[in-house]
Amino acid sequence: MKYLLAVLLVLIAVPAPAASLASLYGGINGVWFQDTEALPAPFKADIEAVGHGKISLSPHLSGVGTVAYGFSNTYFRYSAGGRVTVTDTENKNFSMGLGIEYRGASIPGLKPDEWCPGAAVAVKPWPARYPKLIVGGEGWYGLETQRAGMALAARWQFDL
Repeated sequence: MKYLLAVLLVLIAVPAPAASLASLYGGINGVWFQDTEALPAPFKADIEAVGHGKISLSPHLSGVGTVAYGFSNTYFRYSAGGRVTVTDTENKNFSMGLGIEYRGASIPGLKPDEWCPGAAVAVKPWPARYPKLIVGGEGWYGLETQRAGMALAARWQFDL
């Protein structure tokens, strides 16, 4: 876990050069987890406060990391990994990505910590009026537990 937190801090703390290779976001998630022991209902839902960091290694390759706090079930959740952009990288108002992230949490029902392939989509719904607002979603599937999860997100991009 110490190594994952270190990777996340690097993703978030790396100063962005003029080309803006690094991005930092804050916002909220609506999140659903499939059939967990500590969260009794299938696809148990929660609302999370989220911090998300991204560093672009090339136009199509990015390192990503997320830290989230669940309000209803009082937990911390984290992820770190890589993502490939599968849409036009010149279109800054829409993107889709495929990747794999190591995901974990502070409560047993969201564990074990495991690798999860996933997909994400993001759109800037009003790029002229609110260029820093991003709305999107992501889904993932745990390779060990074979449980799925998904999040719908509203995030605000911060200048670095």
